[in-house]
Amino acid sequence: MFTPATKAEKRTDRVIVVFKDKIDKKILDQVNGKIEQSFHNVSAVSVQVPSEDIAALKKNKNVFAVEQDQKLKIAGQFEDWGMKDIKAPTAWKSNYTGKGVKVAVLDSGISKHADLQVAGGVSFTSYTKSYADDNGHGTHVAGIIGAKNNGIGVVGVAPDASLYAVKVLDSKGDGYLSDIISGIDWSIKNHMDVINLSFGTPENSVALQQIVDEAYDKGILVVAAAGNEGNSAGTGNTVDYPAKYSSVIAVGAVDQNNKRGTFSATGPDLEVVAPGVNVLSTYMDNEFAYMSGTSMAAPFVSGTLALLKQANPTLTNIKLREKLDSSVIDLGVKGKDALYGFGLIQAPYLTSTHLNTTKPNDAKTKIPTDKVKAKKDTTTIITTHKKVYSLGSTVWITTKVIDKKTNKPISKAKITLSINSPKGKIKIIHATTNTSGSASFKMTTNRNYQKGNYKLKTKVTKAGYTRGSSVKTIKLY
Repeated sequence: MFTPATKAEKRTDRVIVVFKDKIDKKILDQVNGKIEQSFHNVSAVSVQVPSEDIAALKKNKNVFAVEQDQKLKIAGQFEDWGMKDIKAPTAWKSNYTGKGVKVAVLDSGISKHADLQVAGGVSFTSYTKSYADDNGHGTHVAGIIGAKNNGIGVVGVAPDASLYAVKVLDSKGDGYLSDIISGIDWSIKNHMDVINLSFGTPENSVALQQIVDEAYDKGILVVAAAGNEGNSAGTGNTVDYPAKYSSVIAVGAVDQNNKRGTFSATGPDLEVVAPGVNVLSTYMDNEFAYMSGTSMAAPFVSGTLALLKQANPTLTNIKLREKLDSSVIDLGVKGKDALYGFGLIQAPYLTSTHLNTTKPNDAKTKIPTDKVKAKKDTTTIITTHKKVYSLGSTVWITTKVIDKKTNKPISKAKITLSINSPKGKIKIIHATTNTSGSASFKMTTNRNYQKGNYKLKTKVTKAGYTRGSSVKTIKLY
């Protein structure tokens, strides 16, 4: 048997080479290195190098570090409560909406959505030049930061902030370190005000630290998810990189009771916490979805910083960070701690007194309210023709709203119907009741729908009445 007379291919590794001073391409040529990416704001390159030559590279006197071009992962995805928890509606009443503030969302991209307006973007992934989202995570994060206050769907913390989609993660939610460095590099070059990083890794990186430090030195606020490697006991130092770097604001997650999510990372580097459990936001295909994780908490902080930036346009990023940390609601033990950092972030607003930064009873935020007239109650009923439908069927959903005391129908009540699929995707439809107190919704299914249980939930609002709701489950087979 004859075999081809060819040389055996040398194994190569994708590494990031950090130079002590300027990038020296001659050093890379000596080891047959092929440059994949170079960066403007850090003396480093991503390069393919024969594995056997890496040791020699590390010994070169002009090389500071050689590290694997590792993959970083999304930090989890397990009318929204989080906005009220951080007092965002109060900020909007003070006309703080993030207008004029540029926020770079380094993630899996941002999908077209009726609730989102993207100012621009770029992709650093190798397989596409489009910054459209093919995972869903980036669109969800973007909605928390800046979904439009347009009367439909959801609203973000800073609805008038300028969102920039910087695609550095693929459809699986993974991204090369070099692509992330390129994304931060781009953000510096394009004068972003805030960078949101809802991903992390347990591995330290010299190159990553240098680029986030450079961004911070250039006046940019860098926010990152603390990570989802926490435990129910809240023990250990589990904060991921880049959140662990001092130039980055590390964000943990709390639930609706302002209790730490058991997954939320802990440790001395944790700076603040924000809502991160069952957060409703925008999703692919013009839909909505609930997700949990420190990935969801970080954009609450990015949005709040956009509000602070608009409210205090002359302050440096360092001073804005100090304002963020000093305006929290202290949770856990008094002062900064490993479970909650400084505490729960609060949006800025115009007032004659300062924000209340004392710990409220049962760790719940209390917003002062004026005495109002007692409101009447409603009864809401959801009906469908059947409980079980085959794929391809049309499901008619009828909601009837009546006065609980008089049993009379309530007309002109606003109804929001959310349809929750078996995988958690949310579709939201709006309607108004007729003179009979009813509103009908049409749900047309097809073969692309998932089989299983669909939860139908209505929320009813009407002046003079308390908010009503009702839930019904149907099954598709």
